Amino acid sequence: MISLRNVAMGLGVAIASVYVAVFLLLAFFQRDLLFIRGRHADPIAPPYHARTLSERDGTRLTIWEAEPATKGAPEIVFFYGNAGTLSDFTLIGAELHDAGFGVVLASYRGYDGNNGTPTEEGLLNDARAILAALPEDHGAVVLWGQSLGTGVAAHMAAERRADALILQSPYTSIVDVAARRFPLYPVRLVMEDRFDTLSHAPATKIPVLIMHGTEDETVPFDMGETLSRTFPKASFVPILGGSHNLTDAQVLPVAERWLLHLPLVGRSKNAEHFSGGG
Repeated sequence: MISLRNVAMGLGVAIASVYVAVFLLLAFFQRDLLFIRGRHADPIAPPYHARTLSERDGTRLTIWEAEPATKGAPEIVFFYGNAGTLSDFTLIGAELHDAGFGVVLASYRGYDGNNGTPTEEGLLNDARAILAALPEDHGAVVLWGQSLGTGVAAHMAAERRADALILQSPYTSIVDVAARRFPLYPVRLVMEDRFDTLSHAPATKIPVLIMHGTEDETVPFDMGETLSRTFPKASFVPILGGSHNLTDAQVLPVAERWLLHLPLVGRSKNAEHFSGGG
């Protein structure tokens, strides 16, 4: 006759086996879970033209650019989020281009038909290559990151490659997000790509705009709040009722108002456009 003790022991072994198996799967497939690809960009259209960059490791990146009408105008470089693609910021970029900015829509290795496999260091190298390829006569550089791209943009800002930073739906770190999502597993011990924005924040002295939806279902809203208290020059704008994928209509007016008051923009053509004069 089977004893209750044997049943309990068997059940415990089964639960432990499932726990370990799930944890091993999470660890083994972590980059497949983090770097979700497969979407294709919409056809390129004015004001953008495509450009291919070659990196030292053989990675070839396609980026979309729209040069400003005036030499020395500020450049805004967009880093899209996970499962993103080049066309995610085309409308926002076109609006800002009309306001006088140069615009660069960045991409990553393994995304948008680029060769290579995405990793944290790989994406950071991609961003460095893109910023190094800006025209020699470019003006101030504004980095705009969304979701996954906020970690890339924040790291570049920490390396002093930017004059201002916009973070849309940002995380304190990817590890923090994973730990919230899988609280029963010690994910901090095994994660290879950490994107630790919070650690870079205190030393990042440039102006920072943080926009975060109050109903973000992917990155907890309080992470945006935490970052706003850690960046020395942060402006925090909660998007009431906003989800993780904020719409252009939710973020563009906020960003325009913030850019208007940056010294790098000033009372120029940009300011006239934002206030209704362009």
